[in-house]
Amino acid sequence: MKAASLIQIKKELETISPQKLMALSLRLIKFKTENKELISYLLFDEDDQSGYISDIKFEITALLADIKVLPPYMVKRTFRKCIKLITKYAKYMGSKDAEAELLMHFCRAVNQHGINRYTYKAVLNIYWSTLLKVHKMLPSVHEDLRVDYENEIEQLQKI
Repeated sequence: MKAASLIQIKKELETISPQKLMALSLRLIKFKTENKELISYLLFDEDDQSGYISDIKFEITALLADIKVLPPYMVKRTFRKCIKLITKYAKYMGSKDAEAELLMHFCRAVNQHGINRYTYKAVLNIYWSTLLKVHKMLPSVHEDLRVDYENEIEQLQKI
């Protein structure tokens, strides 16, 4: 079965009643947690993006808090989990500035918690790829933030 195009769906949505539209939305939300999280963001958190970003930063910091005592493979899993969360939430926000800010917070948190990135090659690769991802994002980031992030990336690479 072939799905309808986005244009066809948009035209059909314009013709249906608000009650049916709400029923369709609720039905869609029931099936996937990501859909529910996206609708929650759009309804409640879109207006307060800075608060939403600070909540995500707190969640990342909490994940990295007890990471020092874990074996290297668990550190790798935790790093991947953090990057996955950042990617998911950045997709909801649709802002390269916010994604760059969250990724930089992850790199800062790794350095602040004193995690030895050099004990396990996979952990080091995740860290460097995150810095590289931020560096590639810099042309699409606001000019004021770009200079700050460039300087901070240079400092994080030296450590």
